Order: sequence, then structure tokens, then C-alpha cells
Amino acid sequence: MKSQIRKYRRILYFFLLPVILVSVYFFIHLNIGSKPVIKSQKLDLFLPPPNRVPVNNKFIYKSAGELANLVKSRKATSVEIVQEFISNIKNNNYKYNAIVWLRENEALDEAKKADEAVAKGGDLPPLLGVPITVKEEFWVKGSPVTLNSKMNDKFIAPVDGPIVQQLKKAGAIILGKTNLPTLLLDFQVQGEVYPVGSNPYDTTKTPGGSTGGGASALAAGFTSLEFGSDLGGSIRVPASFCGLYGLKTTFGTINVTEGDGTEAVSTHKRFALNTAGPLARTPEDLEVAWNVLKETRPDNRFQQPVIWKQPSGRKISKYKIAWTDDWKTSSGTIKVGSDVKVKMSRLIDSVKKYGAGIKKYAPDTYEEMMNSYLTCLALIAGEGKSPEIRQMINKDMHIWDDDSGILNPFYTTMMNQNDSTWIQWQQQNNKLKRKWDSFFSHFDFFICPITYGAAFNKCPKGSAITIEGITVSYFRYFPYATILNPIECPAITIPLGLNDKGLPIAIQVIGPKFSEPELLHFAKLLKPLVPGFLKPDLLH
Repeated sequence: MKSQIRKYRRILYFFLLPVILVSVYFFIHLNIGSKPVIKSQKLDLFLPPPNRVPVNNKFIYKSAGELANLVKSRKATSVEIVQEFISNIKNNNYKYNAIVWLRENEALDEAKKADEAVAKGGDLPPLLGVPITVKEEFWVKGSPVTLNSKMNDKFIAPVDGPIVQQLKKAGAIILGKTNLPTLLLDFQVQGEVYPVGSNPYDTTKTPGGSTGGGASALAAGFTSLEFGSDLGGSIRVPASFCGLYGLKTTFGTINVTEGDGTEAVSTHKRFALNTAGPLARTPEDLEVAWNVLKETRPDNRFQQPVIWKQPSGRKISKYKIAWTDDWKTSSGTIKVGSDVKVKMSRLIDSVKKYGAGIKKYAPDTYEEMMNSYLTCLALIAGEGKSPEIRQMINKDMHIWDDDSGILNPFYTTMMNQNDSTWIQWQQQNNKLKRKWDSFFSHFDFFICPITYGAAFNKCPKGSAITIEGITVSYFRYFPYATILNPIECPAITIPLGLNDKGLPIAIQVIGPKFSEPELLHFAKLLKPLVPGFLKPDLLH
């Protein structure tokens, strides 16, 4: 049984089940350390500072592109920029618990080297001297990778992972690592090692999950870019709740099988759904970040080389776009709240005025997409497990259950784990992907919501959520997040401004596989039509 449990943990870490799979922590918990490794760094990150550090706010909230230009043109040094960001974190991180590991000395040393590189001249990398953050799951040499669980409280990254190597190669200065839920298993940020994460727009609300700490840090001005992961909405939901741009990349284009979690590589045979991507405050920064990230060294076991097409350069009037708010299906309607509908309607009207071909249409594949996601999730989580452990996983899954039967594909598949089931899922999912390939032969993009509404009050995982006077089950608050991962398409989160309570609302624009360049071009075209990122009132 113990060997089965250890293998289950390895698979779980690799796939980083971020949102749907309830915590198996309760039955695999092994208290292998009396204190979390974070104790080795002063906990004043999570407490009000005894003395606030003076901050001039010369650089906070400047875009990553602006900061890079300041460094390269010698109008500012990387050292002074990085120092201001570190001071801002020290002064204010306790309000949101966004940053969980601060690389103060290392970051300042790297900033000094960036300034020396500028003085020498020559070709300079795109993010030279620019302060960024990464999700706690990614390996940064010498930093903890706990996944917010005490069972991992002794694990220290021995080297930089491929994504971090690539970011450093691009000249970025990694300030630190950001908060996340235990084992990435929630749409909120709460766990055992780090304090609960809060939303900068309202600290009673969640910043989303599982890249919630990173979204909170970016919105609060603690970083210029964040790099996270998305297996079922973990980039898009936090970006939505914190008013940011976020990019879920095409599955298989970014190396998430090395330097991610508590093992260097996974020994599993089933790889699906999960990808990595950036969050930013402008579409231009998102584009710069993606252009860096896509050059990450691939894992040749799972990735094939991609030849990226250049964006078309089209105007809005040349696009054909399908969209939906309430997604009508053969068995009912998947509804979203009025805040999302109002903001989306304004965007669609604006795009129409610019001459784009617009049609309110969604293919009748919603149930198929949801079933495919849940089936695959069970196949990933249950690979190699004993029947007893799989029964326990199903039992824990019930915390998400709203008694509608929506989770039945997970329960059934969890107890049917042979390789033929995996092959059958792949065959069925390929049919689903072909339907979307056909859809994108008629439309350039599909626009739809991500969540039912704005960020909600922090609450126990699985609780019903009441918003706009309507109670929605926890699982159904994120109706359009998880379903996209099986079809492997990229999606960009577009912030549409604030609702009447001052909370961000966003939607997602989805393109065919490998359409990131065109999506990023389109996001820049939309920039004059949407409020975009709006700095929160940080007086909470």
C-alpha cells in the first residue's frame, strides 16, 4: 500500500491537478518535517513590517517592456528597479500573501550583472534587468517547492528548471515565487505552508487558483510578469479575478514535464491537459513573455518542434468570430451571471462596429468536452493505483459534487484504469478535437466567459457561492475553464473592467491550435476597445 501511495504522489505532482480533483492529501499525508522549509526565510513577508521602506513608485506598474527599455537605454538601472519592487513587496505583501519566497540578495546580484551587461553593449536579451515572479511549483535553484503541503516541506529545487533557465537566459530577474493552493487543487489560494492568499481589489475575496498568488502579485504591483500553469483554468481564472491578461498556451508547446513539482521528471505514461503560460498587465507584455517562453528547451519525450506562423496583421474587420455567454446545449443551458453578460455584450458590440463578422454560436460539444476532461483527469490520477486507493479518490471527489451527476464520468473512469480505457479516451478525444478543427475552419476565434462572475468571498473548498443574488455550486462557478483543456487550444484572457463592486470581469478568446501569434495580435487590436487592467485601490 505504501508503494502505491508513493507512486500516486509522484503522478499527482507531475500533472499538477489544479482545480477539479479534490485533495487526496488527507489520505496520503506524510508528516516528514516538523517545520515547513519556509521557516528558513524570515516570516516578515506575511507580517506588517516594523518599519516601512521608502518607495518612490517610479517603476511600480510600469510594463515589462517599459522597464526593459529603461534599463537598456541607461535611463534607469536594473538594481534600482529591482530594489523598488523588493521594497514594495516588503511593505505590502502581508496584505495579500502573494509572494511566498523572496530572492532579495540573488535578485540584486543578478540585477547588478544586468547593468554590467548594458555597460558592455552588444545584443541584449528582451527582458534584461526586468523583475518577474514564477509560481511556486517551478524549480528555482535553492528555493522551496512545497506545493503548499507539509509533506513536501523539505524539498529544495537543486537546479533551475527549463522554464526558469529560459527566463534567466532572456535576462529576467526572478524576484521570488508566488502562492498557490495545496497540491494546486483549488480555485482559491489556501494550504498548509503559506497563509491564505487575498485579492488586491478586495481582500475578502479570493484571487483565484491555482496561479492565484501570481495574479495577486501582478495586480498589486509586486512584479511585472508572472509565469504559471493551466490544467483546468489555473491561469485564466486568476487572470479573470485580478483583471489581467493571461495566456493558456497550446498543449504540448511548453516543457511542463521537467523542473516542475517535486521530481525532475515523471515516470508516468499518460500525459495530457497541462500547459504553462504567462500573465501580464498589457497584451504587449504578454506577447514578449510568450516569445521568451516558447523557446524553452523541449522535453523530446513528449514535445514535437513547432514552426510558428507570423501573425496576419489583419484589422478587426477581417476576422470572423463566434461567441456565446449562456452556452446552449442539447441538455440545457450553461448560464453565467449578468456582470459577465453586460461586459461581454459591450465588447461584442464594439467589435461589430469595427466590421468584424460576428455570430452568436457555440458548437453543441459542451457535455462532450466536460466528460472528456473528467475522464482524462481520472485516468491521470488513477494510473497505477490499487482499487482501494481509487475508491478513496472517488470518495474525496464528492466535496465538489452538486448531486447533478456531472462528475459521474470521473467516478466511473477512476474504477476502470486499464490501458485500453486510456486508448479509448484518446480516440474519443481525437474526434472531439476534429470537431473543433472543423469549427475553426469557419471562424477565426471563439469568445466566451471563463467564470460565472467576479471573484467570490474566500470560503471552504466546495462551498456553494452566492453572487448577484443567485447561489451557484462551487464546481459550476467555473463553467468554461476546464472544458477547453481537452481540445488543446490556446486562449487569451481579456480584462473588461470592473463591476459595480469594483471587482474585475474578464472573458477568453480561443483560437485553433498553434494560433498564439494571431491571438496575441488580436488582443492588441482589442486593447483600445476594452478597459484592460485597472490598478486596484490598495488601501484595504
